[in-house]
Amino acid sequence: MSRGTIRSNSTRPFYRVKVINGICSNTSTDEFENTHLLNVLNWSPLEDLVIEKPLTIIKEDDEIKSKNFYNAVQLSIELQKRMINLKSTFIDSSGHLINYSELRRSKIYNDLYEMSKYLTTISLDNVTENERKTFFINLYNTLTIHGIATLTDLPKSVFDLNQFWKTTAYKIGLHIYSLDDIEHGILRGNKPHSNCTQRHFTYNDPRARYSMRRCDPRIHFALNCGARSCPQISIYSSTNLEKALNMSTTSYCNSEIDLIPENAEIHLSKLFLWYKNDFGRTDAEVLRWIANYIDEPKQSLLKTILEQHGTKDGIHISYKIFDWMLNNHEALISNTTDVNIHQ
Repeated sequence: MSRGTIRSNSTRPFYRVKVINGICSNTSTDEFENTHLLNVLNWSPLEDLVIEKPLTIIKEDDEIKSKNFYNAVQLSIELQKRMINLKSTFIDSSGHLINYSELRRSKIYNDLYEMSKYLTTISLDNVTENERKTFFINLYNTLTIHGIATLTDLPKSVFDLNQFWKTTAYKIGLHIYSLDDIEHGILRGNKPHSNCTQRHFTYNDPRARYSMRRCDPRIHFALNCGARSCPQISIYSSTNLEKALNMSTTSYCNSEIDLIPENAEIHLSKLFLWYKNDFGRTDAEVLRWIANYIDEPKQSLLKTILEQHGTKDGIHISYKIFDWMLNNHEALISNTTDVNIHQ
């Protein structure tokens, strides 16, 4: 499936939108030199955009700069609005299942695709870390949904999509960001992928300047990778990000952690196995971190287990099976579906 060819004027080369893992090199900058096998969903040069946003005057460092396109914060808010519409219509009340087939045929999907083109026009400079975190959390979930919705034949499992998280990408400003780039390079503070030892971005990668200063483990419960065991899909606002991340983390931990105090057994989501070092250096540290995000009576039970067995290696931790089946929901979903939006 392809969006076709976008023509510029006769003095410039043609640009082709690559949708299903086509060769896509960055022709607008020399900073990102590598050619990747990527699914760049919003590949479009600035000159080809139909700018509908009125001219705005933005003051930065005592200089007046005229821009006739969205800045990063404005675009983040516009994308939030479109994701709220998408969620209220095509995502079930649990926040987990999506009707991809109906979404793909909708105006909401087309609006989302058109808005994503503006990502090529923005700069992430002069954006606060809190706004940048909000922007990339929402963008990860948007990109995941967008990437799956482009597929003519939906897979049974996201594992059936070859290198989905490495290849599904948006162009943001001058650079290309895959799902893995957003999760590991940006949101986890440029930490290694769970099956790697090296940092995700190399020291000279220009995208590394936008990485979070530290890894906030709560982002693992805000990102949805398209699998049924992933956290629910929510839309985040920079004005209430802390509260929203706490809510998402608490919701996921309460539902995915089981305690059997008689045997000092604890069953955890595999997110705590794959990204253990994000939560703590030892099992006990991980469990103490979790204790901050579960409600009673689980919280008291976990603290009791830690007090009685935490220093004697007597706690038995196991990890639940992670359901990688696609979070697809073929049944029709009413646009009056109850929406759980973090504002």
